[in-house]
Amino acid sequence: MNDDTRSPGQQRIHQEVHRILHTAEQAGRYELYEYEVYQILETLKLNIPRYQLIQGEDEITRSLLSSFGSSKVVMKIVSPRVAHKEKLGGVKILHKDADFIRYSYQAMVKNFQDLGFSVEGVLLVEYIEYSPELGNEVMIGFRESETFGPVISFSKGGSDAEHFAAHFSAPNLLLPPLSPEWARALLSSTEIQKKYLQDGKQDYLEQIIDVKMKFSSLSTAFSSFFEGDDEFILTDFEINPFVFDPDHRLIALDGYALFARKESASPLGIDRPPASSLDAFFHPQGIAVVGVSASDPDRPGNIIASNLIKLGRKDVYCVNPRGGELIMEGKSVPLYPDLTKLPGPAELVVVTVPAIATPSVVTQAAETECKALLLIPGGFSESSRNTGPEEEMLALCRQKGIRIMGPNCLGIVYAGSDTSPGINTFFIPEKKFRLDLSRKQNMALFSQSGALGLVELAQLRHAVSPKVVVSYGNQLDVDPCDLVNYWSEDPDIRVMGVYIEGFSPGGGRRFFDIASRGLNDPGRAPIVVYKAGRTREGKMATQSHTASMAGEYAVAKAALKQAGLIVADTMADHLGYIKTFAMLTDKKAYGLRCAVVTNAGYEKANAADNLGQLTLADLDETCRKSLAELLPGFVTIEALLDLTPMVGDELFVQTVRTLIESDSVDCLLVSIVPHAGFLHTTDEEIESYPANIAAGIVELNKTVEKPLIVSLTATSGLGSEYNKMGQLLESGGVPVFLSAEQAMRNLEEFVRYHLIREQNRLEEWIR
Repeated sequence: MNDDTRSPGQQRIHQEVHRILHTAEQAGRYELYEYEVYQILETLKLNIPRYQLIQGEDEITRSLLSSFGSSKVVMKIVSPRVAHKEKLGGVKILHKDADFIRYSYQAMVKNFQDLGFSVEGVLLVEYIEYSPELGNEVMIGFRESETFGPVISFSKGGSDAEHFAAHFSAPNLLLPPLSPEWARALLSSTEIQKKYLQDGKQDYLEQIIDVKMKFSSLSTAFSSFFEGDDEFILTDFEINPFVFDPDHRLIALDGYALFARKESASPLGIDRPPASSLDAFFHPQGIAVVGVSASDPDRPGNIIASNLIKLGRKDVYCVNPRGGELIMEGKSVPLYPDLTKLPGPAELVVVTVPAIATPSVVTQAAETECKALLLIPGGFSESSRNTGPEEEMLALCRQKGIRIMGPNCLGIVYAGSDTSPGINTFFIPEKKFRLDLSRKQNMALFSQSGALGLVELAQLRHAVSPKVVVSYGNQLDVDPCDLVNYWSEDPDIRVMGVYIEGFSPGGGRRFFDIASRGLNDPGRAPIVVYKAGRTREGKMATQSHTASMAGEYAVAKAALKQAGLIVADTMADHLGYIKTFAMLTDKKAYGLRCAVVTNAGYEKANAADNLGQLTLADLDETCRKSLAELLPGFVTIEALLDLTPMVGDELFVQTVRTLIESDSVDCLLVSIVPHAGFLHTTDEEIESYPANIAAGIVELNKTVEKPLIVSLTATSGLGSEYNKMGQLLESGGVPVFLSAEQAMRNLEEFVRYHLIREQNRLEEWIR
């Protein structure tokens, strides 16, 4: 924000904060003293205690002490680089006795000088009386993340704040700039709001929201992630605690702040090319595969070229410096010695040669009509930590307007369209990996790890056909922001799955900005994200794999949820949510009322224990009467309906129909223990008995709009004797899970997501 667009009040605040930072820098400091933090808070018109900087004992007079309202004062050491003043004796609560305070001043200063610290003086601060009960101490602050930019935090305050956050309730986080609605949502998403309302302290809420709004403006005004003319960044700014005094005033007691000089380049990088710059990856005019062997058909280049030819492409050029020809898919295919010798354009160049040879290929491609480079090989900075070759390739390609995907990736599988042939650069032998693209293609999968993409696709093979899969590797250039931005406009894509090991500096904020554009757009495809690097060990693992610069997981999770994304806590959830949202894309979430029908009592209990935010349906009289007429007398009519193992296929399906069609039921979990003797569930029985339970549920599911999910508790998985039952259900559009717990969690997430979106409840996005 430039001076000419700020209000006079904003200009005054900015100028004063800049003056404080500039003065500290001139003194050789990039950490503010507490009185300087107080000065910033005064500028923001926030409440602070009375304070006075003391640099000599003769400044401590009875007249000065009488100006402090309370019978006590707090003495704090003023010294740079002292992280824990209180532990070192740098904070004392003293009665207002001038002689004793002078003595305490001398003792405190000497103590810190003896410890080797330089001392600027002490700060005398008014002692604020307040009750330390829960809710009366809060911590509010912000810091500049290298990945996401400024992050506002709110949590319990006080001396035990760190312990409380680590073991009971983590800080609540939000990316600025905040609107009043988002500031209120951040507070509404916490449990402490309930206490304030129960205690009749609505005024507490308004004061906290006021602080958040002012900190939001301060954090963006002094940030490298937002346009502005200031040379400084506030990297950390924390008040712990703000306290409520007996008069209900929110007062800042202790403050801490760090700042830095703004780098010349924004972490957000250069202006990103438009989404259309990715066209050549998916709709290229010509594809060159560099690294095709004349003698080894199992080389990655050969498998990729073969894949492309099998898709019916007539514009594939194989490159080998020795030239010659080879037989591929029963045809003679020429080998061209280099990219400049091709008979036609190759807008996409797929590079499969080793890392050491890749830069020369990139240099050659830059002399042609190439618009997109797909770098398959690993062995770059993810293993050597040497970024030089990658930086040189990137600089050249930016100069030439060429986009890069990879390195260290599998590349692209794209089903194609009526006007564009498909693409498959996954160099996995067909006997080990085959992708069925025959079903409705409504899913996109973007994975930093190619191996995870393969595993998820294999597990989804009976349920979902993707339209596009991208393994983007080290994200030297193309990253998940670009991919989500490009495919978000495709009407066929009804769900996106994204696996992210880490964001490059600024990449998290870019992803947030792009993903959150459609927060209130009902037509936007849900985005399911799993962010790796949750633990120190996990972060190290992802860095060794793809050289990711993983940001703090808590910040990433908060930002992704604020953007309206579905954040999976486990890889199993990531897979499950993708499957559920893709398969239920035409279903509607009418409400939270859930019914369960099973043939085993333990699954009834398992489902009930995992309802989450779903509520057990209160079956209306019509539904109860229909079930009573339908079912044997030994079945208890309730929303957790246990049919027992004595019920057969037709009766089970009729029960499912009665529940799902009831006006008192919004969604349904069907839990089947397939071992029951009266059900036709084995592979042989599925083949020989067309009216089996799976076929009946599939046909019923086609006629209803409400979401229905099946738990099939086949202990050996769907690859056991119940393999065909699971395949029949999933190929027929019914999501299947191996326990009621998994099924219920996925059903809850689907319903919850769509209701939040419909009702636009901001606090639920970030809860």
